[in-house]
Amino acid sequence: MEFKERILTAMNHEEPDRVPTMGLILDQSTVNQVLGLDTVDIVGMLRNPETKDVVVQMMSDESSRFTNYYQVHCGVQESAIKLGFDANWSLYAAYMQLVQDPQTPIGYVFHDAFGRVWEFTSDEKGNMLLNYTRPLCETEEQWEEWVESKSAFIDKVIGEVGVFHKKVVEDFGDRIMPIGYAAPGVFENCWQPIGFVNFTKLIFEKPDFIKRVIKFHTDLYLRYLEQVMDSDVEIVLTGDDLAQKTGPMLRPQMIEDLFGESYRRVAEAIHKKNKKMIFHSCGNIYQLLDKFIEWGFDGILTLEPTAGVDLGKVREHVGHNLVLVGNLDVSYLLVRGTRQEIEDAVKKALRDAARGGGYILSTSHSHSAVDANRLRWMVEASHQYGNYPLIS
Repeated sequence: MEFKERILTAMNHEEPDRVPTMGLILDQSTVNQVLGLDTVDIVGMLRNPETKDVVVQMMSDESSRFTNYYQVHCGVQESAIKLGFDANWSLYAAYMQLVQDPQTPIGYVFHDAFGRVWEFTSDEKGNMLLNYTRPLCETEEQWEEWVESKSAFIDKVIGEVGVFHKKVVEDFGDRIMPIGYAAPGVFENCWQPIGFVNFTKLIFEKPDFIKRVIKFHTDLYLRYLEQVMDSDVEIVLTGDDLAQKTGPMLRPQMIEDLFGESYRRVAEAIHKKNKKMIFHSCGNIYQLLDKFIEWGFDGILTLEPTAGVDLGKVREHVGHNLVLVGNLDVSYLLVRGTRQEIEDAVKKALRDAARGGGYILSTSHSHSAVDANRLRWMVEASHQYGNYPLIS
């Protein structure tokens, strides 16, 4: 059975020839390890007066923004293919513009199309990392002004999303199954540009404004989603981090009241195109499992073990109403775990979730510290122990 059929069979809660594997490769550090590339210390170059201007000019060049990002993403897909994954997520994140910012040590940040600030850091090897740090639209007036001033850029980004995913499918679809990732999602796009404290206050102080924000981002997300689906991807990954380590970020009923209809519209749009939907959320999502089923999701990712999510308990709770993807730890196991520990974790995941199909083995997330050799051990263990019918 080839990779595409294997993934789709599992998505239908049937047993393929073996449990499929999905890569969540995203970080340049992983790509460099797999492809043997040298690290380019962008942050160091921005700190260096002799190289800063050249780097700033390159990063500010709108004409090459899409091309540069796509080149990087080609390395992501090549890495997943080389490691032996059946599928890998495909995320377009070139929706940012470089801006001077004296608040930061290197003097520059990215502003994304939706109103967030992303600051530069680097890992211990010098690979650049980006982290959301603060909002740009803390008041209703700032949000209105942002939406108006950035409408042309947002429209441009929406168009680029479609071109990006079409190219990924055309260039890699005969060697791996690209999973089109439409991100960021409605919840994150609503609260992150405003700030979580402000957003939760405004739910009570200005409920009509918050309803307008949610409607805007739901409609925008459906446009974004349409572009991803028109690229011939057969599985669409949507997502919002609805939870943190201890549980949902808002009360489940509040999430239902504010965002339930948005998620139903998203699921309906995907199913109208005869595609499958996997929903990504980090954190402890136990209290939301029934909602995921009710909203019409086909599957869920990441099933984060460091948030106390037990794969077997999730399978017991949802049965085969949801495909489960993920759960292998990226805090220790795939950073410095032994080969035996990784094999044991793979076998446990297969026992807990794979019988009858409906399980895709994956890490619980991407992470710059993940070791590429350990990813390879994970895939090899899945190939060794994941053949149907499962024995252990």
